[in-house]
Amino acid sequence: MIMTNLPNWIKRHQILLFFLLTLATSWLIWIPATVAKLQGETSIMLAPEELIGGIARWLPGLMAILLTFLILGKTGIGGLFQPIRIWRVGLYWYIFALFFQIVIFFGGRTIDTLLGNLYEVSSPLYSVYGGQAALMAPMVILFAFPGAFAEELGWRGYALPRLQNKYNALISSIVVAFFWGVWHIPLLIYFGNLRANNIAEYIFAVIDFIPVTIIYTWIYNNTKGSLLLVTLFGSG
Repeated sequence: MIMTNLPNWIKRHQILLFFLLTLATSWLIWIPATVAKLQGETSIMLAPEELIGGIARWLPGLMAILLTFLILGKTGIGGLFQPIRIWRVGLYWYIFALFFQIVIFFGGRTIDTLLGNLYEVSSPLYSVYGGQAALMAPMVILFAFPGAFAEELGWRGYALPRLQNKYNALISSIVVAFFWGVWHIPLLIYFGNLRANNIAEYIFAVIDFIPVTIIYTWIYNNTKGSLLLVTLFGSG
């Protein structure tokens, strides 16, 4: 049943509402945890891997479900989840989604080694499993899939198609990249990737999300809007 008595501004500004609600609810969990860590204290919301911190990663999807229900009712929820069932795409898209980031990382390290450059660049997968990272990748992707899907349900399942109804793919990607990048800032500070008092680092960190967001949009648009493929890409 569609909620016909909703204020018109909610329907008109549903994309902005999605972004603001996602930021507010996630930051309500992540910012106190980040502040606590910077002060050398502990927190029940200490890390995204903990239960409460992990829930925050699901909030993009939860906000998408909430707004869809408010605007379109129960029938809209089915439409929101339908793209996860889009799986009949070319095999090369699966290969790209699953192995692109792995190939880029190990390819870059190989080239650096051959050129004699020893940069301290790593990935979470490599830092944990070392040389066996490639072998462990399928298992990691499997366990990461539910959280990645909850995230993609919001960014790519809800926000991106609505933005592309108004703007082209590039503009839509930049908008998603901005909010997606800003959403990550507390995590980047928490894990030490950013210094808490350096605004310039915040700006460059958000800009760094633009290229990968464009790739996400490219995959989404070329796989008939498949949330399965973008989730596999995000799990890699």
